[in-house]
Amino acid sequence: MKVFTYSILALVFSLSACSSQKKLVENPPFELGQATCQTWQGGRAETGSGINLEIPLLSDNMDEMKMQQAYFRGMIADVSLVSSEGKWMAKASFKNESSEKMDMVMHADSKQEVGNQPPTKKEKFPFELGTDQCVVSYMDGEKIKYYKIEGIKEQKPLIYK
Repeated sequence: MKVFTYSILALVFSLSACSSQKKLVENPPFELGQATCQTWQGGRAETGSGINLEIPLLSDNMDEMKMQQAYFRGMIADVSLVSSEGKWMAKASFKNESSEKMDMVMHADSKQEVGNQPPTKKEKFPFELGTDQCVVSYMDGEKIKYYKIEGIKEQKPLIYK
C-alpha cells in the first residue's frame, strides 16, 4: 500500500512541474511587415561579426509597445524600437562571440590570479527555430509573451574595410 501511495505522489509532483518551454502566441497585438536580416563582418579581427535583424511594424500605436528580446539562430539580443518618418522598426543586433581567448594569469600564489575571469555558462536556447525563423518577446500587461516570425529574408552581407 505504501508503494502505491508513493507512486501516486511521485506522479502528481512530476505532472505539476513547470514547463521550461516558452509558449508562443498566435495573434500578437501588432502587425508586422517583411522581416529582414543582414550579416556583417568587420574589417579587423577585433571588430568581430554579427547579424542585424529588422522587423517593420505596421501598427500605429507603437509608443506603448514594450518589445523585450529577439531569439534568432541560437542567439539572443535586446530589441529596440525606432521611429523614422512615421514608420516603426524593431531592430536587434546579434554579435558573434569572439574566438579570442582572454589572457589568464596562472601563478603558484593564488593572489596573483585575482583578475582572471571565470568561464561564462551559456544558457540553453529556449526555442527550436529554422534559419529563417525568429521569436520576439514583448510585454502584454504584466506578462511576457512570445511570437514566432517566419520567412525572414536574408540580404547581402555587409563587409567593412
